[in-house]
Amino acid sequence: MRGIWISVGMVAVTAALTSSPSRAADKTGAADVTKLYQEQCARCHGATGKGDGDDGIYYTTKPTDFTAPTPTPKRTDDFLAAVISDGGPSKGLSVDMPAFKLPPAEVKGLVAMIRQFSPVKAPAKAK
Repeated sequence: MRGIWISVGMVAVTAALTSSPSRAADKTGAADVTKLYQEQCARCHGATGKGDGDDGIYYTTKPTDFTAPTPTPKRTDDFLAAVISDGGPSKGLSVDMPAFKLPPAEVKGLVAMIRQFSPVKAPAKAK
């Protein structure tokens, strides 16, 4: 039963990413972003973004729960993109968060997916 709810959740995220042009990646399809998240992020952050991935227990800092009211919703897209691309230490976060050298469209897609996990609206872009 739990697997069904996870599958339903991932379908909802995929649908949201493809139906909202401002949230969808430029040249990266929602299915590709979902697969990328599952392969690279879910191991630590969990399939539903709750920070409960199987590998998270091995780190000194618990992976971020993207569904929590803080800190993710209070961070800009540019901040999240920098953490994905340059790793946690680049923004004063955990050394356990590695850098992922991905094309900008994939990073943008992952940021959009992370936003879908949170019920709180993202902050305005930094000026």
